[in-house]
Order: sequence, then C-alpha cells, then structure tokens
Amino acid sequence: MKTTILIGGATGNTGLPLVKQLASSGVPVRAMIHTADKRAKVEGSTVEVVVADFKNRASLEQALQGIESAYLASPPSLDQVRDQAEFVDAAKAMGVKHIVKLSALGTAPDSTVGLLRWHAEVEDHIRRSGITYTFLHPHFFMENLLANAGTVKKDGAIFSPLGGALISPISVEDVAAVAAKVLTEGVHGGKTYTLTGPEAVTFADIAWTLSGVIGKPVRAEQVPFDAAQKGMIQTGYPDWLAADLVRLMQTWAEGRGSLVSVYVERLTGHKPLSIKEFFGRYKRLFLAAA
Repeated sequence: MKTTILIGGATGNTGLPLVKQLASSGVPVRAMIHTADKRAKVEGSTVEVVVADFKNRASLEQALQGIESAYLASPPSLDQVRDQAEFVDAAKAMGVKHIVKLSALGTAPDSTVGLLRWHAEVEDHIRRSGITYTFLHPHFFMENLLANAGTVKKDGAIFSPLGGALISPISVEDVAAVAAKVLTEGVHGGKTYTLTGPEAVTFADIAWTLSGVIGKPVRAEQVPFDAAQKGMIQTGYPDWLAADLVRLMQTWAEGRGSLVSVYVERLTGHKPLSIKEFFGRYKRLFLAAA
C-alpha cells in the first residue's frame, strides 16, 4: 500500500504541479494549504486537503499525522526561518522520516542574499533534527518570464538588469517532476540536487527565441538594477524582497548563474523543458490579440 505524502505549500509555484503529478500517478497526497479558500485548487480523488499554518504548531502536527515523507516549501518571508523550522520540529515530533526541502541555486550560509542564507539556516536545522533530507536547489523559474507579456505586447521588449549575464532557467514542472521522484523512490537521502534548464542563455537569447516563437520582433533592454528594484516595488513587492532579489540577480551578473546541471534528466529520464518549448506553450500570452 502506498503511503500518503504531505505537500507543504501545496498551492505554490512548485507545490501545485507536484500535487497534480503525484495524484495523476496514483500516489496518495495530503495537500497542506494556508487558507480554506484555496481548497478548490488542489482537490482531487487521491488528494486529501488539510488547512495548516506555519505559525500554529498544533495545526502542523495534525497535518503531519501519519506522514513519512513531506515536501517543504513556503513563499519568501521575513519569518521564513522560523516558520520552516517550526515545520521541521513538528515533523520530528510526528515521526516523519524524510523531508524534501525546496531551497534555491546559491544557497549558502555566507551568501550576500538573505533568502539564500535563510535557506541554508533551515537546511542546517533539518540536518540537526536527524530527519533524512533531500535539498533541491533550482535556478530561476521560467514561469517568471510570463510577467514580461505586457511589455512584449506594448513595447516589443523584455526589460532586465542582467544584460549579457548567462542564466539557465528551469520550468516549475521539471522541479516538481524531480521532487516527485525524490519523494517516492526512497534512495535520495542526504542528497542536494542543483536543478537548471538545459542551456545557459542571456536575456538577448531569450528575446530572440521568443521572437521566433511568436513571429514578431522582441528585443532585450537592459535597465539599471535600481530601476529594476523600483519596478518590483511598484508592482507590489515588499521593499526588503525587491532589494534581496536585486542582490540575487547581481550574483548572476557576476557569473554565478551560468551553471547547467544534469539532474533533471538523470532523475526523471527526460530532458528539462527548453526556453523555446516553454514559450511555445504560452505563445498566446505574448500576442497582442490575446
């Protein structure tokens, strides 16, 4: 009999496709959501939905009751370390045997990026808990490129501060596919997997690829980092998060985002989605008539 897997952050960028992939494979899933109004996003015949709060220990222990393997992801937050450590402590108390934690490329205790330091703190907390772990370090999500649809339609351009810096974006579907394997195979304890797309590209490459897919010219325009930070704040990002994301992009501009890893294909048996394939799926979003 297959055991139920808990997905923390079940409606998040990677949590939602992970729930869907596991459920479609017949794996029993318990989807942990923060508020009941998100229930419809994750409901399914093999999906049990539980409402729990990272700041409510009792709700976490209830969500983790009878669980052996759990996926830990949560949105960026100033309380990220405290919240995720509380999840780990609840998992320890409830006898969870394996935690798969979503971190990010560049996670390190001495990083200049707060989010990456915090991921490292939580990873260390998991190690010290004694629970078997697997850490996933994905690069920039391809899905973030969809935020450029408006400027592509209006200005025929993608704006970024990265200039000629190389990055290797990955689709959340591929991150979820790796997580599904790691959660169900039981042979990945103590591993850290860096996850990227199949190629390192510049934003000029990205714009050129998109232009070919939609049949319209698209150019890449470089903007200063401070302008990018102001733009994020104007679209609703908290000041601290916009500043930290700029620090993250600066590490890529320094050459620390060009890595291409083999783990998606090695673990799932299929090549990660390419930029061209990704834009083909979302072509309509970039066309003026959409």
